[in-house]
Amino acid sequence: MQSYLALVHSLADAFVDFRISQIPRSQNNQADVLSKLAALTFDHLEKKILVEQVFTKSTEPKTTIAYVEEEEATWMTDIIEFLRTGSLPEGEKEAMKIKVKAPNYELRGEILYRKSYLGASLRCVGPKEAAMIIDEVHKGSCGLHSRWRTVTERIKRLGYYWPRMYADTAERIRVCQECQLHSPVSRAP
Repeated sequence: MQSYLALVHSLADAFVDFRISQIPRSQNNQADVLSKLAALTFDHLEKKILVEQVFTKSTEPKTTIAYVEEEEATWMTDIIEFLRTGSLPEGEKEAMKIKVKAPNYELRGEILYRKSYLGASLRCVGPKEAAMIIDEVHKGSCGLHSRWRTVTERIKRLGYYWPRMYADTAERIRVCQECQLHSPVSRAP
């Protein structure tokens, strides 16, 4: 309980005003009705008790895993600079390309997202992270060594984007050693 109390105190310091007040039972009718509803018996329903074991404390901070830092400028650099400061690259053609592309992207903190019309926004990644994502989806712990179209659609469903998704995935899967070894052999003349 001490760790929970310390967490509450640290969160309370972030607010300008923070108060805890006890509501008398006579004024808390909704909770009273809810407790009575839970006490009713439902004989017609199946009696099942679902138990979930939680092995980590809720007060422990969660860590981000597999964040890849790109060393050099990527395809996202000009778009991020335009969205952050409004500066355009040298050259009229390059500046026009950025002006046309920029409305399709949004910047949240330091991360660039591509807006999606039908689903959630897709997180933009650089070439190193893209290679890791392709390998994990294609031949990772849950990978099925699927073809490039299936892998690309899975990556999009996972929420990632880069402009050469289809070409990069096809190139990376084409050289997969396990796919070459276990592919069906054509016996046609």
